[in-house]
Formats: sequence, structure tokens, C-alpha cells
Amino acid sequence: MNKKLLYAFVAGSLLSLSSCNDFLDVTPASGFTPDYVFSSETEMKSLMTRIYSSMTEDGLYGSNLASGFNTNTDVEMSSFKNSTVNSAGSDIGCFDARPTWGTLNSTWNNLYFVINYANDFLQSVQESPLWSEEIGKEGPTETQQMYGEVKTLRAMFYLDLIRTWGDVVFVTEPTESTDDFFSRGTTNRDKILEFLIDDLIAAEPMMKYAADLDYGVERASREFCQALIGQLALYRGGWALRADKDNPTNVGYMERGDNFEHYYQIAVTYLGKVIKEGKHDLKQSFENLWMNECNWKTANDDDVIFAVPMLKSISSRFAYNIGVTIAEGNHEYGSARNYVTFCGTYIFSFDKDDLRRDMTCAPYKYDKDLNQEYDMGIAGMGAAKWSKLYMQSPLGTSSGTNTGVNNVRMRFADVLLMYAEAVNELYGPREDAQEALKRVRRRAFASSLHAEKVDTYVASLTNEQDFFQAIMNERKWEFGGEGIRKYDLARWNKYGEVIYNLYNEMINWGLVANGTAVPGIEKVPERIYYKSVPDPEHAGRTVLDIVGIDEYGPEVGRPAGYEMKEYAITWRTLNQETQQYEPASEIYWSFRGFINKNNEQMVKPTDPLRYLCPYPSKVITDHRGLIQNYYGY
Repeated sequence: MNKKLLYAFVAGSLLSLSSCNDFLDVTPASGFTPDYVFSSETEMKSLMTRIYSSMTEDGLYGSNLASGFNTNTDVEMSSFKNSTVNSAGSDIGCFDARPTWGTLNSTWNNLYFVINYANDFLQSVQESPLWSEEIGKEGPTETQQMYGEVKTLRAMFYLDLIRTWGDVVFVTEPTESTDDFFSRGTTNRDKILEFLIDDLIAAEPMMKYAADLDYGVERASREFCQALIGQLALYRGGWALRADKDNPTNVGYMERGDNFEHYYQIAVTYLGKVIKEGKHDLKQSFENLWMNECNWKTANDDDVIFAVPMLKSISSRFAYNIGVTIAEGNHEYGSARNYVTFCGTYIFSFDKDDLRRDMTCAPYKYDKDLNQEYDMGIAGMGAAKWSKLYMQSPLGTSSGTNTGVNNVRMRFADVLLMYAEAVNELYGPREDAQEALKRVRRRAFASSLHAEKVDTYVASLTNEQDFFQAIMNERKWEFGGEGIRKYDLARWNKYGEVIYNLYNEMINWGLVANGTAVPGIEKVPERIYYKSVPDPEHAGRTVLDIVGIDEYGPEVGRPAGYEMKEYAITWRTLNQETQQYEPASEIYWSFRGFINKNNEQMVKPTDPLRYLCPYPSKVITDHRGLIQNYYGY
């Protein structure tokens, strides 16, 4: 897709986002006066493009907001082997982040940079002669679209701030100076979400559909605005971790926003609009969806509703730091070092016939000759949705770090499942909610299995509780590697329960694998067997034939000619000091900010889990005491 405007701005006058002091400084990117810029739709669009180019930075959607803030779940998981705090602050994964972590500060600054730029753009549009002409026209006109577009992007930025920090500084007008910004404290997140919902409801009729935009789903369209309204409403109607203002050392408590039914109804209305207007569908197979994303191809009428547009060889870590690991070698793809790994139980949660499993979980990596090697563990496997090896035009070794693969921010599958969730919350599993769930599952299974895996499966979900559990599971399988699970678990008030159960499930897997009976667990994947076989698609290369994922347990013996790796057996190890067998250190400490070796007997599944980040130390200093950390930070 042509990204000429983005290239022009990246090559031109984009300000650096690495500075802590100039993120509030806003000047017209073209160098012309605001009166000139906002008298022309062409100049206005060029200025708006600067917002998009800012979003591609590693400090925002190129890396940090793509994977850098992942906290451990029953899907994505990083392993931690001890209780030692990492000075770089990467302990965010185990719910033990530190306010001194520089990445927190840079991401906070970068988000407010683009928010202030958006505020400046919106005010300048409203004050321009062009706006007084355009607002009265029957639309949507291009000026109306850009106005709604920037409001939609601003709402997305604020949602990402809220999902990361909770209550945040809220400004909707240009900040004239850093002193002005630093004189503000935080605003209650419910109030921010309410404003954003109302703001987008007013802007939505002004906007164009992706099919009518010059860059399609790489611009914030009307259907993305509708979907975002629904998403914002689910967060406003959902649960969140609240600070104990009387005792900042406490983790806090989970509380649902009041009047949640009203917001779930808004979600039903606007997510329903996306579905009923029929601009998007699930036409491509799950495999082709991600293959095309890795080849910089995005359809405007299929699953992707909005993707942050990245720049080939300039931005984006998808397929490099997010995807499948590839060793440097004598090949044209360059290396890839995946940082997004999956929980060791995750791949086994899938139905073995689910087509999404093998396009999500990669129990392998590639050596220097592009042969597959075994890659599984307590926290292992890459995200198969992104790989340089899918690329028909490889990047080469010199520019392989920045892949240009878009950051998909909203999918139609997400809309369908959010809609099903909201309807079920208000009315139970009525027919339209069932059909939304079925549409997602139809793509996940071969048509010959639809009667059993789709129709019969959904028909069995006869009450609200069972249907909600099915939605929880479906989102788990649909969005693996996309960093959504942590947010879902929080707004459902299920995060603590899921991590508590996962911690104990991992302990129990180790027990069962080593011969101890545990009620309710008949068998676990004790061992994995694999051998290299010729790659049917690439001469001279090999892939792995793996036994022990589809079928596992004591009755699955080692096939002749296969190598063996102990799997859940290694989840219980010998403590050399005590000479007692105990859970592996990665189990004891990977969730340490919530449950660990030292406190496991005291933690309850109903306890609040600290998934929010601390405010950066510099933010607290800059805001002169108006902001302070809670949640025990």
C-alpha cells in the first residue's frame, strides 16, 4: 500500500520523541502558519499525517505499546527465575514494575506528545475559516472526516494510557507550556471514558468508511470509531483496579463503574452498527490474514478494521521482536529475536482441530540454515502470526530490525466477540450473541466440523455463565500474541482468579507428570517427541514433526527415530539445598508480584492483582506533588 505521506514526514520534519522536555512543543510540520495550513484540506491532511508518523515510534505502537508492557497471563507469559528486581524495570511481566524504569517515562511522554498535537490540530480546525464552511455541509466531507479521525485517535491514546496507568492527566485543549501541563493532577478514569464516549458519539456521523478513504484501514475510519465507542463502553462498564487513597501501600481493590448496564447498552448499539452495516467480514482464512499482514497487504473489507500504519525498514518490531525467532545466517531474511512468548499450558488449551492454534503458537525456532529447532517450555514458543519467513520480498539483513508490519489495533473478530459479550451481559445468550460467536468459530474450524464445533458447541451454552466462559475462552484462542488478554482479564475482574489457578495448575502439572495423583487431572504432557523431516515447501530445509501436543500422556510412547524432551516432568525439580522436589523456579517466581513461593498459602483467587504500572518517577517530580503512586508502588 502506498504510504507516500508517511515517508514524507518521517524523512522531513518529525520532532524526536526521545526528549523529555520538548514533547509538548507543537509547531506546524510544514513550517507554514496555522492560518495557511488550515485553509487547505491538502495541507491539513499533511499536518494530520504527523500524528500517524509519531505513532510508529518504538516508544509507542512500534514496540512499547505492542509488547513492551505485557503482563503475564494464561496466554502471553515471560519467565522469571528468582525474586531479584531487575534494575531496568522489565519485571512488569510478573506484576513487579518499578517507577524508575525509563521505558515507562518515555511512553508516557510520547503519548502526551501526540495527544497535545491532536488537541492543537482539533482546535486549529475549529478556528479555521474552512471549518465554518465545512461543518454546515452534508457530509461526511474530508475536513469532517479528519476532525473525527483525530478525535478517534486521541480517544485511542487515552484508552491506552488508562489501561496502563489507571487514572491519568486529562487534557482536551492544547497545552501552551510544560508549566501548564505540570500544574495538573490526574482525573478519574471513569470521567475520562465518559467524555471520550460522548465525544466520539458526536463525531461518528462526520466520518467516512474505510472503503472510502485513500489509505483504507490504515486511517481511523467510521467503523473504527464505532468499534472504539463500543470498546470504551465495555471498559467504562467493566471492572478496574482502584487505588486505596487512605493507604497507598495497599494493592487497592477491584470495583466496577456504576451504571454499567447503560454502557453495555452503548456497546451493543455501536458494536452492532459495525456488524449490521456489513463493511467487514471474516473472508480470509486465519492463516492468510497473518500471511498478508507480514507482506504489507491489508484488505479494507475484511477482518482488520484499523491498523497503525508502519514503514518498511523504518518502524515496527512485528516479525522481529514479536513473532518467530530466526538465527542470523546465509539467508536473505535477517535475524529475528522474539520477545513475546506463551504460557506453557496455552497450546494445550486449544481444540486440536482449531486452525488458529498452529498459526498462533510456534513450538519451534529457526537455525542459521532456516531449519526448525524445538522451542517450548514453561514460558516459550514464538507467536506464529508474524514471521519474516512469510515475506515474499525479504527485508535482507541490513534493515531487518524494522519490518514495517502494521500494528493491528482493531479486528472484526474483536467486534463480534465484544458484541456477544455485551449482549450476554444484558440479555443472556440470545440468538444474535450466539451468531456473533459462531461467525468467529466458523473461521477457526474446517467446514466439515461446523456442525459439531460451531453449531452444537454454541447451542450447548444455554445460560449467561456458560456463554461468558465460552467468550473468555474464544478471546483466549483468537487473540494469542496480540497483547489483549491482560486487558480482558482486568475488565472482567478475572485476572487474580486466572493467575491463581494458573500458578496452581502449573504446580499440579509437575506433580502429575512425576507420578503424583491430583484430583481432576487425568494426564498432562509429560514429554514431547520430535524429529526433523524435509520441508515440503523449501528444498534443503527441514521442519519438525512433533508428537505430544495433539495427543499426550503416559500412553503416548516415544516413536522410533524421534528425539525426546521432558516437558511437564521438568516443572518439578530437586532443590539441591533441601534435597526435596519442588516446583520449578519459573513457576514460583513468574507471578511474584501476586503469588509466589513465599506467599502462596495466603493468596486467594479473589485478591486484587496489580496489573497497572506505577507512574514514572520523573512524572511525579514534574507534577510537583499533584501525582503520587498507589497500589503498593
